Amino acid sequence: MRLLGSIVELFGFPNPVATDFATADVATREALVASLPYSVATLHTLFNVINTCILVWFIPVIVKIVKWMVPDKGDGEVFRLKYISAGTMGTADMALSSVKMELVRYGDLCRRDLNYIREAIGAGTQEEFEKANEKLIKYEEITDHMEHEIASYLNEATRNEMSHDGTVRIRSFYRIIGEMESLGDSGESIGKILARAWAHSQKLTDDMVRKLGHMCDTVDGAYQAMHDNLETPLVKLEGITNAEEAEERVNACRDTLREEHLANIEKSNYPYETGAFYMDVVNALEKMGDFIINISQAQISAKPEK
Repeated sequence: MRLLGSIVELFGFPNPVATDFATADVATREALVASLPYSVATLHTLFNVINTCILVWFIPVIVKIVKWMVPDKGDGEVFRLKYISAGTMGTADMALSSVKMELVRYGDLCRRDLNYIREAIGAGTQEEFEKANEKLIKYEEITDHMEHEIASYLNEATRNEMSHDGTVRIRSFYRIIGEMESLGDSGESIGKILARAWAHSQKLTDDMVRKLGHMCDTVDGAYQAMHDNLETPLVKLEGITNAEEAEERVNACRDTLREEHLANIEKSNYPYETGAFYMDVVNALEKMGDFIINISQAQISAKPEK
């Protein structure tokens, strides 16, 4: 209480702890009454700060208690629409803006799937591969769900009166979600290729894993260009040169790996069957680059003519 009184006194009011209300003069009493809101606010602030300083040391224990009380029923990979939902259709412009923001999140989700492709490629044991492959299958289901949810919202939006530019944008959105769903399918397809390789005891060599990692980096660069183009307002999007250059790098990487593969096959540096699975993954990654550039092309195609 003495600390509380000292703090209130710093605000220019009489100390409520040291001042006797009964014997104080009228001016002091009025000042004391005026200080009451400050006294209450200060008390609550001190209470919260002190409690936080004490409880911060018990966070690990609190986490364990909460996890015990509310057990996790899934793997934590839950992805829901954030900007659009059923029954919240506004004006046409608002609806399209909401979809645009959702597409950025959808693209980031597809990009996240690339991490599990890396894990599946670099898996040292079949158990590690199976764990990564489960994620690829899960993300394929999530991307399917996202496509369905966004398409349903677009179907609802087309029922409202819309300008020509709005109609063009909706068409581009349909194309974009289709390409993103194909990206989700690509992750699962790569998982199936690697699963067949494991089933036939054709483990990728360390050099193959390294080269595929480099190609994944190249595809990730294409993802970044796609993200930048999707996030840029349509009126400010001057072109998609960044995406086109990224696509060229993906194709060049594919061509280089193909030529090196043919040379290695001629020299019998690794079994032909292993090389076949390896090139299937290379081609699948290159195909992802095609889907990614299609998204930027669909975005720029919706830009209104000047």
